[in-house]
Amino acid sequence: MTASLLITGGVLRENGYELGEGKYYGCAKLLRLNTSTSAIDELIALKDGNSNYQETHTNLEFTVGEVDAGKLWLATDTEIRLYQYPGMELLSTYSHPCFHNIHSVAVRGDKLFVTSTGLDMVAILDKHTGHIISHHNVEGKPTWHRFSQEIDYRKHHSTRPHDGHPNYVFWIKDEPWVTRCTQEDAVKLFDTNIKIDISGKKRPISVHDGIINGDQVFFTTVDGSIVIADTNTLQVTNTISINTMDGYGGLRGWCRGLYISGDIIYVGFSRLRKTKRLEKLAWVGRLLSIGETASEASILAIDIKQNKIIADYKIPAGSIDAIYSILPEPSST
Repeated sequence: MTASLLITGGVLRENGYELGEGKYYGCAKLLRLNTSTSAIDELIALKDGNSNYQETHTNLEFTVGEVDAGKLWLATDTEIRLYQYPGMELLSTYSHPCFHNIHSVAVRGDKLFVTSTGLDMVAILDKHTGHIISHHNVEGKPTWHRFSQEIDYRKHHSTRPHDGHPNYVFWIKDEPWVTRCTQEDAVKLFDTNIKIDISGKKRPISVHDGIINGDQVFFTTVDGSIVIADTNTLQVTNTISINTMDGYGGLRGWCRGLYISGDIIYVGFSRLRKTKRLEKLAWVGRLLSIGETASEASILAIDIKQNKIIADYKIPAGSIDAIYSILPEPSST
């Protein structure tokens, strides 16, 4: 098993639900999990915003990051940050008015692909300068058909409802793809007519991730499943129902964050929180009756050959509530 993993996410505000959308999280966290001892170390706790964020009730969380040549790219709601590892020295910060509710940053050569979820777009940046090369609406529509280039969206707490809600960028045959939570699919970024239908019409479950492993791509769904698709046929070939495995328990939170190491898959589960978007919690009732409700975030290690849970890492209360990504240590890649 992998020795150590990094976990990105955020800590809930005590009154976040009452404050409303875009105000839930008051601290961005980066943790390190030792999978041999279950020990957890805090590497970064970002509690204060700056001119790139909202002036009040700043929403602070680390979303999906990426390891790049011994360094670590981390995304917040309105910034992309590059850290040295393991010293965690902040090397660069990129931010633009079109950055809102960023869910992920992905690296490809000299470019960064940033999901500006609040504006339903992927922005492509020069990795070395932070300059925006291009914007791409994830429905294939004109980039600014709903939004204005004259507005600094970093100062806004919410732009919901989202038409596409892009989550995660990945590559199939050197072409960028992006998952869309609203449509429950993944589409080719430069030709959104080409897609992978992940959840299907009878299973409207929020889709995250997009981890390539050989000729397969692995997606997480909010209710605790992993959907696997073939990168050649673009068809779903298998679904791993983690929520039915021995050791899963009754109800864990939002399933998001995935890392594959050989035959072991590490899957993140955020602490369940209140939400006004009740349509996204329809799955909760199905799991309430089969066991206890977890009171903390967690990571499960699953042996996909044996189809069983082999480890359950509980995240201590207060350490992190929302998990966005699980990453290998930069020094181990």
